[in-house]
Amino acid sequence: MEPAINLYSSNEKSELIRENSQEILSVLAAHQIALWEYDIITGKCSFSDDYFSTLGLKNAGVLFEDIDSFYRFVHPEDAEAYKQAFAEMLSSDSKTSQIRVRCIGEQGKVVWLEDHFLSYKESCASHPGKVLAYTVNVTSQCEKEQHIKYLEEYNRKIIEALPEFIFIFDDNFFITDVLMAPGTILLHPVEVLRGADGRSIYSPEVSDLFLCNIRECLQDSQLKEIEYPVEVDGCVHYFQARIAPFEGNRVLALIHDIGDRIQRSQELIEAKRRAEDADKMKSVFLANMSHEIRTPLNAIVGFSEIIAVTEGEEEKREYLEIIQRNSNLLLQLINDILDLSRIESGKSEMHFQQVEIAGLVEEVEKVHQLKMKSNVELKVIRPEGEYWTSTDRNRVMQVLFNFLSNAIKNTEKGSITLGLKHEGPWLKLYVSDTGCGISKEKLPQIFTRFEKLNDFVQGTGLGLSICKSIVERLGGRIEVTSELGQGSMFALYLPYQEIPKEVVERRLQHKKNVDEDKRKNILVVEDIESNFAQLNILLNKEYIISWVRNGQEAINSFIREKPDLILMDIRMPIMDGIQATEKIRAISLTVPIIAVTAYAFYTEQQQAIQAGCNAVISKPYSLERLKETIESYIG
Repeated sequence: MEPAINLYSSNEKSELIRENSQEILSVLAAHQIALWEYDIITGKCSFSDDYFSTLGLKNAGVLFEDIDSFYRFVHPEDAEAYKQAFAEMLSSDSKTSQIRVRCIGEQGKVVWLEDHFLSYKESCASHPGKVLAYTVNVTSQCEKEQHIKYLEEYNRKIIEALPEFIFIFDDNFFITDVLMAPGTILLHPVEVLRGADGRSIYSPEVSDLFLCNIRECLQDSQLKEIEYPVEVDGCVHYFQARIAPFEGNRVLALIHDIGDRIQRSQELIEAKRRAEDADKMKSVFLANMSHEIRTPLNAIVGFSEIIAVTEGEEEKREYLEIIQRNSNLLLQLINDILDLSRIESGKSEMHFQQVEIAGLVEEVEKVHQLKMKSNVELKVIRPEGEYWTSTDRNRVMQVLFNFLSNAIKNTEKGSITLGLKHEGPWLKLYVSDTGCGISKEKLPQIFTRFEKLNDFVQGTGLGLSICKSIVERLGGRIEVTSELGQGSMFALYLPYQEIPKEVVERRLQHKKNVDEDKRKNILVVEDIESNFAQLNILLNKEYIISWVRNGQEAINSFIREKPDLILMDIRMPIMDGIQATEKIRAISLTVPIIAVTAYAFYTEQQQAIQAGCNAVISKPYSLERLKETIESYIG
């Protein structure tokens, strides 16, 4: 083979290499790239004359001779990272590495540099190796990256600040994207929404509303605002969309949940309706009260004037009875209004205790047997045994009294049934009658306040409303069934939990012990505890003493316990001794009742005797006088 022909001389080759190197350096400088060397042995750097100009460092006031002086210009947050990366580069075999760093020049001007390192060796044995490096000015690139990051962070904060989320729609109502804050819960999964036709998400009416406003928004570049419902799994949700032009044929729809606002609006509308109804009911109530108060007052005033000019004793007694009945009716009216007021204000307290319901039914029966009309029979249906529950005895009796009172008023012939049933977790107390009944149209109004289904029957229209409030506070419920012309049934349901067997046995034993005790029973009706304590100390060795605080409890206790004698205080809350005596006398004419009172006026004593008391003892009394009076009646 012929040897290669060398076309260039040695000098020509050197010149050619120099020219090529100069051309390469010029190209690098045009791209703000500069070369430099690092001597591994000496730790010195070699920079070309144009190094600082090429990288723009001279204009920024960044000038250094070696690595140590270079660190003076490095941003404090980058210095440690650069030192560590530079040390790792030197310790590696390949020396290939890339490090980015910020340099801070005069007036705080920032220049971003990116160093690239390549290892190479010189032929001289005294210099076993150097690192060739080239540095790139990446300031513009980094600023762009920072700006992009800033925009991304800016947009992220905007999205996080959004009340709900953003849909991006095109002019054909397709959802091209969904933007929302982290943690936002949508009615449909995001993967279902992106790219979906809005018509598959919304109802036809809502879809038409959206399409119309999207196209108008793109046409006139004006903000549009709509409100619409979305039904998902049977629940209706309400939203507001603010639609604004975005880019090209697309719009941004800022979606906001307005369910709370709609609910508040509906509540305000409902509150306004209730206020208007209450105002109407008030007018009806006042009209009813005017009629109901004037009716008994008219009888009281009228017959009071007539009785003044009447001479016959029989006529006087007849007129007095009329006055008495109308006075009781007026008193009941006032009591109903006060009772309703106490319930409304929350001042009506419930006194829960263990009550035997079957016995209570018997007591209610005995009180009402004498009130039945001649053509009406009172029947009682109840199971055998005792049924105890925790409730307010007086309140339960109040409800049953109201049921029976209504039944008696509306039943001219046939029967009224008072019943007790055990139905699972409930005790059902009911009153059914064969009276006039209630039409289906009026049945929903039966427990409405101030409502009277028959304007020609005396009453305020408050009783059943009060009963409903009482039963609900007792933890029970109240129901009514009726058919016009066939009669009605009102039912009270009380919570029932069977009492443990050992508790029942203890009660039976206590009852047996009481039955075996041969001492007479005295019922003390006294609202002041110290007065009862005094009577108890005086009498408990010779008699069995029981105690109640008011006249209403006295009636219940008398029916339940059948005492041999009653010591009745005259002045008491809820029901005084005069009223209680009259009601007990309607049940029994034989039980001795001794009035005990601090009011020694003759008129008060006469009132007690007229009500049915056998004797009156004035406070303070002596033990001998008290015992003598008691022994004269029960030995």
